[in-house]
Amino acid sequence: MKYIGLDIHKKDTQACVVDEKGKVILVKRVRTDVSDIGLLFKNIEEENEKLAVVMEATGFYFWIYDCIVARGHDVKVVHPVKVKPLMKARSKTDKNDAFMLAELLRAGCLEGIYVPSVEIREMRDLTRHRESLVRKKGDLKREIVAALDQHGIKTPSEFRINFTQKYKDWVRSLNDFVINEKLDLLELYLIKIQNVERTIEEKYGTDDDVQLIRTVPGIGLVTAAVIKAEIGDATRFSSAEKLAAYVGVSPTICQSGEKQWGGPTRHGNNRAKHVLIEATLFHYHYCPDSKISNYYHRKKEAMGGKKAVVASSRKLLEALYFMMARREVFRAH
Repeated sequence: MKYIGLDIHKKDTQACVVDEKGKVILVKRVRTDVSDIGLLFKNIEEENEKLAVVMEATGFYFWIYDCIVARGHDVKVVHPVKVKPLMKARSKTDKNDAFMLAELLRAGCLEGIYVPSVEIREMRDLTRHRESLVRKKGDLKREIVAALDQHGIKTPSEFRINFTQKYKDWVRSLNDFVINEKLDLLELYLIKIQNVERTIEEKYGTDDDVQLIRTVPGIGLVTAAVIKAEIGDATRFSSAEKLAAYVGVSPTICQSGEKQWGGPTRHGNNRAKHVLIEATLFHYHYCPDSKISNYYHRKKEAMGGKKAVVASSRKLLEALYFMMARREVFRAH
């Protein structure tokens, strides 16, 4: 068995190959593109040999991962923050980093992260693109309101809700070039968001997991698609508690001597956490007598609204986990 450490960068990739005894077989630097990486492995491979490969997670590692996996090798992707303390034995160079990755892989010291499938990645790209558009739409609305304030223009009392069609017609009647340009961009973003949502419905409206998630009152198509995209296969977690820790809705446990208390929730997948909290609030509105809603009401009296909704979102996530694992629709009671 050969162990290969790859220190990947956008332009070049440093590779180090060691054998089962830790002897360095090859140290090579190649361009980070499909042909050069493919040629590198072609020169390393022997007939019917399966290689063990490790690389750090970066913003562009997916295609490299796919390229190597397609050649039939075992690829482990590790979190840079977690592996960094293990690599301090040598000075920081690309060659040393690649060697240490290969050595740590050979020693069995590395824990790989979850690598989503191509289908889940495509789903994430689509839902995250929508999130980006919605965020920019909100920024434009705030810019328009700020521009009106800078001009000392007060919104008439008849417009209770900003950015209705009547409100936008009134703003355009002011004939301010910059504000009208921002309104034009806003209209464009609204069209693009509708296009993305239409595509989400066409691609994932009949997805089994999305349909199952949508049986929860208050969860619509887009929210269900975001949850599926960010979590992936929920059954990859051995328990609902581990899924809650991944999302970031589990409180930390602090202990000193005989005293024990709960701390703030862990860092996790912020996108999944945000949409789950929103779904919990909508669920409380649409299904006020469910177990989750009753739990939210009790916790709200005991700890306040903000903490209660996070605690309730954990309950909702647990329900989603068992729904996915058992392939059962949501039961309110």
